[in-house]
Amino acid sequence: MRVLFSTLLFAAAGMGAGLFLGILGTVLYGLTKGSSVDMSNAYKHVAIPVAAISGSVALVGSLVLEVRARRQRTSR
Repeated sequence: MRVLFSTLLFAAAGMGAGLFLGILGTVLYGLTKGSSVDMSNAYKHVAIPVAAISGSVALVGSLVLEVRARRQRTSR
């Protein structure tokens, strides 16, 4: 249960951070180009991949830590 909760938490944080950076990048790109830009690109090309990567890293890291802790508990 802790693994799923930490994975969800890190994926949500990654989505928020990715969306923030994506919006900033999109706005800066629009300002330099001098035209309006499609803000859905911030979701599609930045926020969702960042959330997927951070969630995957959190899942693997949490599983490694849980397995390591379980082995130490059962070996004593």
